[in-house]
Amino acid sequence: MKHGQKITCFWKIFIGLNLLHCVMTSPDARRLLKDLFDDDYSSIVMPKQRHSDVMNVTVRFIPRGITEFNEVAGQISIAMGVDIRWNDEYLLWSPPKYGNLTHLLIPEEQIWTPKLSIANPSDRVPIFPEDQFSVRLFSTGQAMLLKGGTVRCTCKPNLRYYPFDEHVCFVKLITLDHVFTEISFLPELKLDVYENVGEWDLFDSEAESSRFDLFSCAVFKFKIKRRPEFSILTICIPILCLGLLNACVFLIPPECGERISFAITALLSFAVFMTIVSAVMPRNTDPVPILCYVLMLMLLESGLIVAVSITGLRLYYRPDSQKIPDCVQRVVSALTTLDSHPQPLVHNSESPDNHSVFPEQDQHLLRSVKWSHVGRVFDYFCFIVSFCSFTLYVLIYAIIVMVS
Repeated sequence: MKHGQKITCFWKIFIGLNLLHCVMTSPDARRLLKDLFDDDYSSIVMPKQRHSDVMNVTVRFIPRGITEFNEVAGQISIAMGVDIRWNDEYLLWSPPKYGNLTHLLIPEEQIWTPKLSIANPSDRVPIFPEDQFSVRLFSTGQAMLLKGGTVRCTCKPNLRYYPFDEHVCFVKLITLDHVFTEISFLPELKLDVYENVGEWDLFDSEAESSRFDLFSCAVFKFKIKRRPEFSILTICIPILCLGLLNACVFLIPPECGERISFAITALLSFAVFMTIVSAVMPRNTDPVPILCYVLMLMLLESGLIVAVSITGLRLYYRPDSQKIPDCVQRVVSALTTLDSHPQPLVHNSESPDNHSVFPEQDQHLLRSVKWSHVGRVFDYFCFIVSFCSFTLYVLIYAIIVMVS
Protein backbone atom coordinates (compact mmCIF):
# COMPACT_ATOMS: atom_id res chain seq x y z
CA MET A 1 0.00 0.00 0.00
CA LYS A 2 1.35 3.41 -0.95
CA HIS A 3 2.04 6.08 1.63
CA GLY A 4 -0.79 8.31 0.33
CA GLN A 5 -3.30 5.44 0.60
CA LYS A 6 -2.16 4.69 4.15
CA ILE A 7 -2.70 8.30 5.18
CA THR A 8 -6.14 8.40 3.55
CA CYS A 9 -7.13 5.21 5.38
CA PHE A 10 -5.88 6.76 8.62
CA TRP A 11 -8.23 9.70 8.22
CA LYS A 12 -11.20 7.48 7.44
CA ILE A 13 -10.54 5.38 10.54
CA PHE A 14 -9.97 8.52 12.60
CA ILE A 15 -13.24 10.07 11.50
CA GLY A 16 -15.07 6.76 11.92
CA LEU A 17 -13.93 6.43 15.51
CA ASN A 18 -15.05 9.98 16.24
CA LEU A 19 -18.47 9.21 14.85
CA LEU A 20 -18.80 5.82 16.54
CA HIS A 21 -20.35 7.26 19.65
CA CYS A 22 -23.94 7.62 18.55
CA VAL A 23 -26.74 8.56 20.92
CA MET A 24 -29.57 8.57 18.44
CA THR A 25 -31.03 5.26 19.57
CA SER A 26 -32.66 6.56 22.76
CA PRO A 27 -36.29 7.78 22.85
CA ASP A 28 -35.06 11.23 23.89
CA ALA A 29 -32.90 11.43 20.79
CA ARG A 30 -35.75 10.42 18.49
CA ARG A 31 -38.03 12.98 20.11
CA LEU A 32 -35.34 15.67 19.81
CA LEU A 33 -34.81 14.88 16.14
CA LYS A 34 -38.52 15.14 15.49
CA ASP A 35 -38.69 18.51 17.25
CA LEU A 36 -35.63 19.97 15.56
CA PHE A 37 -36.13 18.78 12.00
CA ASP A 38 -39.77 19.64 11.53
CA ASP A 39 -41.34 20.95 8.36
CA ASP A 40 -39.95 24.45 8.97
CA TYR A 41 -36.27 23.42 8.77
CA SER A 42 -34.55 23.35 5.37
CA SER A 43 -31.03 22.15 4.69
CA ILE A 44 -30.68 24.59 1.77
CA VAL A 45 -31.30 27.76 3.80
CA MET A 46 -28.53 29.36 5.83
CA PRO A 47 -29.31 28.91 9.55
CA LYS A 48 -29.29 32.52 10.70
CA GLN A 49 -32.10 34.65 12.11
CA ARG A 50 -31.22 37.87 10.31
CA HIS A 51 -30.31 37.78 6.68
CA SER A 52 -27.90 40.73 7.03
CA ASP A 53 -25.74 38.91 9.58
CA VAL A 54 -22.41 37.42 8.49
CA MET A 55 -21.92 33.82 9.55
CA ASN A 56 -18.48 33.05 10.95
CA VAL A 57 -17.23 29.63 9.90
CA THR A 58 -14.09 28.24 11.54
CA VAL A 59 -12.01 26.15 9.14
CA ARG A 60 -9.27 24.20 10.90
CA PHE A 61 -6.83 22.58 8.49
CA ILE A 62 -5.18 19.41 9.89
CA PRO A 63 -2.40 18.20 7.56
CA ARG A 64 -1.18 14.65 7.99
CA GLY A 65 1.64 14.60 5.45
CA ILE A 66 2.74 15.52 1.95
CA THR A 67 2.05 12.51 -0.23
CA GLU A 68 3.50 13.96 -3.43
CA PHE A 69 4.99 17.11 -4.88
CA ASN A 70 5.30 16.99 -8.65
CA GLU A 71 7.66 19.77 -9.71
CA VAL A 72 7.13 19.09 -13.42
CA ALA A 73 3.32 19.35 -13.21
CA GLY A 74 3.39 22.01 -10.48
CA GLN A 75 1.09 19.98 -8.24
CA ILE A 76 1.15 19.16 -4.53
CA SER A 77 -0.92 16.46 -2.82
CA ILE A 78 -1.57 16.72 0.91
CA ALA A 79 -3.28 14.11 3.08
CA MET A 80 -5.34 16.14 5.49
CA GLY A 81 -8.42 16.57 7.61
CA VAL A 82 -10.56 19.66 7.82
CA ASP A 83 -12.57 20.60 10.92
CA ILE A 84 -15.46 22.94 10.01
CA ARG A 85 -17.46 24.63 12.78
CA TRP A 86 -20.37 27.06 12.68
CA ASN A 87 -23.46 28.00 14.68
CA ASP A 88 -26.89 26.83 13.53
CA GLU A 89 -29.35 29.29 15.08
CA TYR A 90 -32.33 27.06 14.27
CA LEU A 91 -31.05 23.93 16.01
CA LEU A 92 -31.00 24.80 19.72
CA TRP A 93 -32.42 22.85 22.64
CA SER A 94 -32.37 22.59 26.41
CA PRO A 95 -30.61 19.38 27.50
CA PRO A 96 -32.73 18.84 30.68
CA LYS A 97 -35.86 18.53 28.51
CA TYR A 98 -34.31 15.67 26.56
CA GLY A 99 -32.67 13.52 29.21
CA ASN A 100 -29.57 15.75 29.43
CA LEU A 101 -28.77 15.01 25.81
CA THR A 102 -26.04 17.47 24.82
CA HIS A 103 -25.22 16.44 21.24
CA LEU A 104 -26.46 14.53 18.23
CA LEU A 105 -24.94 13.00 15.10
CA ILE A 106 -26.75 14.15 11.98
CA PRO A 107 -26.14 12.87 8.42
CA GLU A 108 -24.53 15.57 6.32
CA GLU A 109 -27.31 15.67 3.72
CA GLN A 110 -30.00 16.44 6.37
CA ILE A 111 -28.43 19.61 7.77
CA TRP A 112 -27.12 22.81 6.26
CA THR A 113 -23.34 22.69 5.85
CA PRO A 114 -20.88 25.06 4.17
CA LYS A 115 -19.76 23.48 0.89
CA LEU A 116 -16.00 23.95 0.69
CA SER A 117 -14.15 24.08 -2.61
CA ILE A 118 -10.51 24.50 -3.60
CA ALA A 119 -9.68 27.84 -5.20
CA ASN A 120 -6.42 26.55 -6.73
CA PRO A 121 -7.27 22.97 -7.72
CA SER A 122 -5.22 20.69 -9.93
CA ASP A 123 -8.03 18.24 -10.70
CA ARG A 124 -11.36 18.72 -8.87
CA VAL A 125 -12.85 21.78 -7.20
CA PRO A 126 -15.13 20.40 -4.41
CA ILE A 127 -13.56 18.76 -1.35
CA PHE A 128 -14.41 15.06 -1.09
CA PRO A 129 -17.70 15.27 -3.05
CA GLU A 130 -18.11 11.49 -3.20
CA ASP A 131 -17.75 10.97 0.58
CA GLN A 132 -20.50 11.52 3.13
CA PHE A 133 -19.70 12.44 6.73
CA SER A 134 -21.81 13.08 9.81
CA VAL A 135 -22.22 16.40 11.56
CA ARG A 136 -21.93 16.58 15.35
CA LEU A 137 -24.54 19.00 16.63
CA PHE A 138 -24.42 20.44 20.16
CA SER A 139 -27.24 21.88 22.22
CA THR A 140 -25.77 25.38 21.93
CA GLY A 141 -26.29 25.26 18.18
CA GLN A 142 -22.63 24.68 17.38
CA ALA A 143 -22.15 22.25 14.51
CA MET A 144 -18.89 20.41 13.78
CA LEU A 145 -18.10 18.62 10.54
CA LEU A 146 -14.86 16.66 10.26
CA LYS A 147 -13.76 15.52 6.80
CA GLY A 148 -10.61 13.80 5.65
CA GLY A 149 -8.80 12.69 2.52
CA THR A 150 -6.24 14.00 0.04
CA VAL A 151 -6.38 17.38 -1.67
CA ARG A 152 -4.41 18.28 -4.80
CA CYS A 153 -3.54 21.88 -5.47
CA THR A 154 -1.40 23.77 -7.91
CA CYS A 155 1.96 25.00 -6.62
CA LYS A 156 4.53 26.96 -8.60
CA PRO A 157 7.94 25.34 -8.06
CA ASN A 158 11.14 27.29 -7.42
CA LEU A 159 14.05 25.08 -8.48
CA ARG A 160 16.78 27.72 -8.56
CA TYR A 161 18.88 25.96 -5.90
CA TYR A 162 18.02 22.35 -6.80
CA PRO A 163 18.61 19.95 -5.04
CA PHE A 164 18.60 22.33 -2.07
CA ASP A 165 15.34 23.93 -3.20
CA GLU A 166 12.53 25.34 -1.07
CA HIS A 167 8.97 25.93 -2.21
CA VAL A 168 5.97 27.90 -0.99
CA CYS A 169 2.61 26.24 -1.63
CA PHE A 170 -0.93 27.39 -0.83
CA VAL A 171 -4.18 25.60 -0.16
CA LYS A 172 -7.05 28.04 -0.70
CA LEU A 173 -10.53 27.03 0.48
CA ILE A 174 -13.68 28.93 -0.47
CA THR A 175 -17.42 28.33 -0.61
CA LEU A 176 -18.96 29.07 -4.00
CA ASP A 177 -22.52 29.14 -2.66
CA HIS A 178 -22.17 32.31 -0.60
CA VAL A 179 -20.25 35.57 -0.97
CA PHE A 180 -18.12 37.28 1.67
CA THR A 181 -21.10 39.34 2.95
CA GLU A 182 -22.80 36.09 3.96
CA ILE A 183 -19.96 33.88 5.19
CA SER A 184 -16.62 34.82 6.71
CA PHE A 185 -13.92 32.19 7.17
CA LEU A 186 -11.81 32.01 10.32
CA PRO A 187 -8.87 29.76 9.31
CA GLU A 188 -6.79 27.79 11.80
CA LEU A 189 -3.92 25.36 11.37
CA LYS A 190 -3.24 22.31 13.52
CA LEU A 191 0.01 20.37 13.10
CA ASP A 192 -0.28 17.88 15.95
CA VAL A 193 -0.61 14.85 13.68
CA TYR A 194 1.72 16.00 10.90
CA GLU A 195 4.63 13.73 9.98
CA ASN A 196 7.63 14.63 7.81
CA VAL A 197 7.85 11.60 5.56
CA GLY A 198 9.12 11.08 2.05
CA GLU A 199 11.27 13.54 0.17
CA TRP A 200 9.84 16.77 1.58
CA ASP A 201 10.05 18.48 4.96
CA LEU A 202 7.57 21.08 6.18
CA PHE A 203 9.52 23.80 8.00
CA ASP A 204 7.01 26.65 8.19
CA SER A 205 3.26 27.18 7.86
CA GLU A 206 0.62 29.77 8.56
CA ALA A 207 -3.11 30.40 8.08
CA GLU A 208 -4.81 33.63 7.10
CA SER A 209 -8.15 34.90 5.88
CA SER A 210 -8.41 36.76 2.58
CA ARG A 211 -10.74 37.51 -0.31
CA PHE A 212 -11.01 35.57 -3.56
CA ASP A 213 -13.03 37.79 -5.84
CA LEU A 214 -16.48 37.90 -4.16
CA PHE A 215 -15.84 35.00 -1.81
CA SER A 216 -14.26 34.68 1.58
CA CYS A 217 -11.13 32.55 1.38
CA ALA A 218 -9.18 30.55 3.95
CA VAL A 219 -5.53 30.48 2.87
CA PHE A 220 -3.09 27.94 4.29
CA LYS A 221 0.55 28.57 3.46
CA PHE A 222 3.14 25.79 3.57
CA LYS A 223 6.90 26.12 3.12
CA ILE A 224 8.59 22.88 2.19
CA LYS A 225 12.16 21.93 1.41
CA ARG A 226 13.67 18.93 -0.28
CA ARG A 227 15.72 16.34 1.57
CA PRO A 228 18.83 16.53 -0.65
CA GLU A 229 20.64 13.35 0.40
CA PHE A 230 19.31 11.16 -2.41
CA SER A 231 19.92 13.79 -5.10
CA ILE A 232 23.43 14.43 -3.79
CA LEU A 233 24.28 10.71 -3.98
CA THR A 234 22.73 10.10 -7.40
CA ILE A 235 23.42 13.39 -9.22
CA CYS A 236 25.88 15.74 -7.51
CA ILE A 237 28.62 13.25 -6.57
CA PRO A 238 28.64 11.57 -10.03
CA ILE A 239 28.88 15.02 -11.64
CA LEU A 240 31.88 15.84 -9.43
CA CYS A 241 33.56 12.58 -10.40
CA LEU A 242 32.92 13.22 -14.10
CA GLY A 243 34.32 16.73 -13.78
CA LEU A 244 37.54 15.38 -12.26
CA LEU A 245 37.81 12.65 -14.90
CA ASN A 246 37.21 15.24 -17.58
CA ALA A 247 40.32 17.14 -16.51
CA CYS A 248 42.36 13.92 -16.27
CA VAL A 249 42.05 13.38 -20.02
CA PHE A 250 45.29 15.32 -20.46
CA LEU A 251 47.14 12.99 -18.09
CA ILE A 252 46.63 10.00 -20.38
CA PRO A 253 49.87 9.30 -22.32
CA PRO A 254 49.43 10.08 -26.02
CA GLU A 255 51.10 6.78 -26.94
CA CYS A 256 48.23 4.65 -25.53
CA GLY A 257 45.78 5.90 -28.16
CA GLU A 258 42.76 6.06 -25.81
CA ARG A 259 42.70 9.78 -25.08
CA ILE A 260 40.04 10.78 -27.64
CA SER A 261 37.72 7.88 -26.79
CA PHE A 262 38.01 8.74 -23.10
CA ALA A 263 37.19 12.41 -23.76
CA ILE A 264 34.16 11.50 -25.91
CA THR A 265 32.92 9.10 -23.19
CA ALA A 266 33.09 11.89 -20.61
CA LEU A 267 31.21 14.19 -23.01
CA LEU A 268 28.44 11.65 -23.49
CA SER A 269 28.23 11.08 -19.72
CA PHE A 270 27.56 14.78 -19.17
CA ALA A 271 24.87 14.65 -21.83
CA VAL A 272 23.22 11.73 -20.03
CA PHE A 273 23.18 13.64 -16.73
CA MET A 274 21.72 16.66 -18.48
CA THR A 275 18.88 14.39 -19.59
CA ILE A 276 18.40 13.06 -16.05
CA VAL A 277 18.26 16.52 -14.50
CA SER A 278 15.96 17.91 -17.20
CA ALA A 279 13.52 15.04 -16.56
CA VAL A 280 12.75 16.39 -13.07
CA MET A 281 12.51 20.02 -14.20
CA PRO A 282 9.43 21.78 -15.55
CA ARG A 283 9.66 22.68 -19.24
CA ASN A 284 9.06 26.37 -18.51
CA THR A 285 10.73 26.61 -15.12
CA ASP A 286 11.40 30.12 -13.90
CA PRO A 287 14.02 30.56 -12.58
CA VAL A 288 16.25 28.00 -14.26
CA PRO A 289 18.19 25.87 -11.71
CA ILE A 290 21.79 26.93 -11.18
CA LEU A 291 22.79 23.28 -11.45
CA CYS A 292 21.63 23.33 -15.08
CA TYR A 293 23.98 26.21 -15.82
CA VAL A 294 26.85 24.37 -14.12
CA LEU A 295 26.10 21.20 -16.09
CA MET A 296 25.91 23.16 -19.34
CA LEU A 297 29.28 24.79 -18.67
CA MET A 298 30.80 21.39 -17.91
CA LEU A 299 29.26 19.97 -21.05
CA LEU A 300 30.71 22.79 -23.15
CA GLU A 301 34.06 22.37 -21.43
CA SER A 302 33.96 18.63 -22.15
CA GLY A 303 33.32 19.32 -25.84
CA LEU A 304 36.16 21.83 -25.85
CA ILE A 305 38.44 19.25 -24.20
CA VAL A 306 37.76 16.83 -27.07
CA ALA A 307 38.86 19.46 -29.59
CA VAL A 308 41.88 20.48 -27.49
CA SER A 309 42.89 16.82 -27.07
CA ILE A 310 42.95 16.41 -30.83
CA THR A 311 45.10 19.52 -31.10
CA GLY A 312 47.49 18.20 -28.43
CA LEU A 313 47.90 14.89 -30.26
CA ARG A 314 48.66 16.69 -33.51
CA LEU A 315 51.36 18.67 -31.74
CA TYR A 316 52.80 15.56 -30.09
CA TYR A 317 53.03 13.59 -33.37
CA ARG A 318 54.14 16.49 -35.58
CA PRO A 319 57.38 15.59 -37.44
CA ASP A 320 60.54 17.00 -35.91
CA SER A 321 61.54 18.21 -39.38
CA GLN A 322 59.05 21.04 -39.01
CA LYS A 323 60.60 24.05 -37.34
CA ILE A 324 59.41 24.97 -33.87
CA PRO A 325 58.95 28.73 -33.40
CA ASP A 326 61.63 30.26 -31.19
CA CYS A 327 59.08 31.70 -28.76
CA VAL A 328 57.53 28.25 -28.30
CA GLN A 329 60.97 26.71 -27.76
CA ARG A 330 61.84 29.30 -25.10
CA VAL A 331 58.51 28.76 -23.28
CA VAL A 332 58.93 24.98 -23.34
CA SER A 333 62.56 25.29 -22.20
CA ALA A 334 61.59 27.63 -19.35
CA LEU A 335 58.84 25.30 -18.13
CA THR A 336 60.86 22.10 -18.42
CA THR A 337 63.85 23.54 -16.55
CA LEU A 338 61.56 23.87 -13.54
CA ASP A 339 60.77 20.18 -13.78
CA SER A 340 62.59 17.81 -11.49
CA HIS A 341 63.30 15.47 -14.45
CA PRO A 342 64.58 17.54 -17.39
CA GLN A 343 66.70 14.73 -18.83
CA PRO A 344 64.45 14.08 -21.92
CA LEU A 345 65.39 17.51 -23.24
CA VAL A 346 69.19 17.14 -22.70
CA HIS A 347 70.74 14.25 -24.60
CA ASN A 348 74.48 14.66 -23.93
CA SER A 349 74.69 15.87 -20.38
CA GLU A 350 77.89 14.75 -18.74
CA SER A 351 76.52 15.29 -15.28
CA PRO A 352 72.94 13.96 -14.90
CA ASP A 353 72.84 15.15 -11.30
CA ASN A 354 73.38 18.77 -12.31
CA HIS A 355 69.87 20.25 -12.86
CA SER A 356 70.98 23.83 -13.63
CA VAL A 357 71.34 25.08 -17.19
CA PHE A 358 74.25 27.47 -17.84
CA PRO A 359 73.95 30.37 -20.31
CA GLU A 360 76.36 28.78 -22.77
CA GLN A 361 74.03 25.77 -23.04
CA ASP A 362 70.98 27.80 -24.13
CA GLN A 363 71.40 27.13 -27.83
CA HIS A 364 71.99 23.45 -27.24
CA LEU A 365 68.85 23.26 -25.03
CA LEU A 366 66.70 25.01 -27.64
CA ARG A 367 67.93 22.61 -30.31
CA SER A 368 66.94 19.72 -28.00
CA VAL A 369 63.27 20.80 -27.82
CA LYS A 370 61.06 18.53 -29.93
CA TRP A 371 57.40 18.57 -30.83
CA SER A 372 56.73 15.78 -28.35
CA HIS A 373 58.01 18.10 -25.61
CA VAL A 374 55.72 20.84 -26.88
CA GLY A 375 52.80 18.37 -26.76
CA ARG A 376 53.56 17.39 -23.17
CA VAL A 377 53.77 21.02 -22.02
CA PHE A 378 50.55 21.76 -23.87
CA ASP A 379 48.80 18.84 -22.11
CA TYR A 380 50.10 20.00 -18.72
CA PHE A 381 48.82 23.52 -19.32
CA CYS A 382 45.40 22.25 -20.47
CA PHE A 383 45.11 20.01 -17.41
CA ILE A 384 45.76 22.96 -15.08
CA VAL A 385 43.20 25.17 -16.87
CA SER A 386 40.57 22.43 -16.99
CA PHE A 387 40.97 21.48 -13.33
CA CYS A 388 40.90 25.11 -12.17
CA SER A 389 37.78 25.91 -14.20
CA PHE A 390 36.00 22.82 -12.78
CA THR A 391 36.98 23.82 -9.25
CA LEU A 392 35.74 27.34 -9.91
CA TYR A 393 32.33 26.09 -11.08
CA VAL A 394 31.89 23.96 -7.98
CA LEU A 395 32.99 26.71 -5.59
CA ILE A 396 30.69 29.31 -7.16
CA TYR A 397 27.73 26.93 -6.99
CA ALA A 398 28.47 26.00 -3.36
CA ILE A 399 28.86 29.65 -2.33
CA ILE A 400 25.58 30.67 -4.01
CA VAL A 401 23.67 27.84 -2.33
CA MET A 402 25.15 28.50 1.12
CA VAL A 403 24.61 32.26 0.94
CA SER A 404 21.03 31.82 -0.23
